[in-house]
Amino acid sequence: MLTSFKRVFALFALTLVLCSGSLFAQATEEAVNPATIPADRNIPRFQQQAAWINAIARNEKAFPIDLMFVGDSITHGWEGAGKEVWKKYYGTRRAYNFGIGGDRTTHVLWRLENTPLEKIAPKMIVVMIGTNNRNTPEETAGGIEEVVRVLEEKFPEAKILLLDVFPRSANPTDAQRVKVDGINQNLEGRFDSDPRVVRMSLAKCFLNEDGTLPASLMPDYLHPNAEGYERWAAAIEPEIEKVLGPIPAEVPECVGYPREMGRFNAKNEILKQGNVDVLMIGDSITHYWEGNGAEVWNKLFEGTTAINLGIGWDRTENVIWRLEHYDFSNVKPTRAFLLIGVNNSRSSTPENIGLGNRKICEILHAKFPEMKVYVQKVFPWGADDLNGNNPKREAINAEIEKCVKDLDYVTILDLSSCFLTPEGKLDTSVMTPDLVHLQKPGYERWAEKIAPLVK
Repeated sequence: MLTSFKRVFALFALTLVLCSGSLFAQATEEAVNPATIPADRNIPRFQQQAAWINAIARNEKAFPIDLMFVGDSITHGWEGAGKEVWKKYYGTRRAYNFGIGGDRTTHVLWRLENTPLEKIAPKMIVVMIGTNNRNTPEETAGGIEEVVRVLEEKFPEAKILLLDVFPRSANPTDAQRVKVDGINQNLEGRFDSDPRVVRMSLAKCFLNEDGTLPASLMPDYLHPNAEGYERWAAAIEPEIEKVLGPIPAEVPECVGYPREMGRFNAKNEILKQGNVDVLMIGDSITHYWEGNGAEVWNKLFEGTTAINLGIGWDRTENVIWRLEHYDFSNVKPTRAFLLIGVNNSRSSTPENIGLGNRKICEILHAKFPEMKVYVQKVFPWGADDLNGNNPKREAINAEIEKCVKDLDYVTILDLSSCFLTPEGKLDTSVMTPDLVHLQKPGYERWAEKIAPLVK
């Protein structure tokens, strides 16, 4: 009888333990804030963002970003309604828009974990996220806090300007407005002891005195128009200036920025030895004269001493830095061939790329006043040229020509026809599979065009 009782008691105790464990696990699961769980949103814009950083950087901290904006469609909209305002306040800063329309805190957290952020080092990050969350205000505030925590972990040197979620809906009693107000109220006190975070509300920039949101600033009562972006930028500018200083006069594409020091140092040692007639300057397309174009190079420059100063993934600002730091004291080249801009096209405007080309020409002329500079328009590339229409390339080349045509020591070369079929489409027989770089026949066509200028 006693043994039977013991068995029943043991079974009861075991059941109680199992039930308790189940209840504990359920309580633990319920305690996890869903707004803090990363959610996959691998859409084309994210892929583009990751590709820009990963491709251009190549080596650690090499993608030049000083100011980064993180958010949803309201941040994304700097590229739409806020485009001209962005140019005014951030066009001459190394600024990057990490906003994607429709994002919630969970999506931002996923992107922060799946982007090669180790290759960038922003000095300041502007964060505004949460309006799309379908969580409670308290949960959303927790999600925002987690975004800030991850950013601080990823960028330990960066200052973070955390903006309250912008007001939305026409009236202060509308459900969406009440929800946003609740999110912002739940942010209170979360960052008071964090010296790296500045929290800021811009509600007064957008709302009337009675709390209504005018359509004249947000036509859909959610996204700012140009005037709304102007108010946004003006309001946060004092905080940005504390970290980055006043708005620079020159665009980033005209300000030298170093990268790939190994190849720079190797080329610098060659320059120190003297005896250079021709400078070949550019990115990987020029660099690969030492690859697919090696045999063609030897024939082209037979009897002439040329140096290949091309470096893969270079942008105008990288070329500028190198020209400012090479030791040219023992050389007097008579000709320079410049091809640069395709890597800038990933994140720069055609106008800035044109200005970068001009700055390079000015530096070359200052160093070698008697030297002739040949500026080659950006070569055809990619799927658009494969289809016979690349408006981005055409815009870049138009700006390059506009920016350098008044320089009497510059000759502009348009070699596009070398790489196009008679129908005006990219000739794949001279291109590598990535539709950017040249095979040997491509270098042969290039050499044929510039040979008279080389000799």
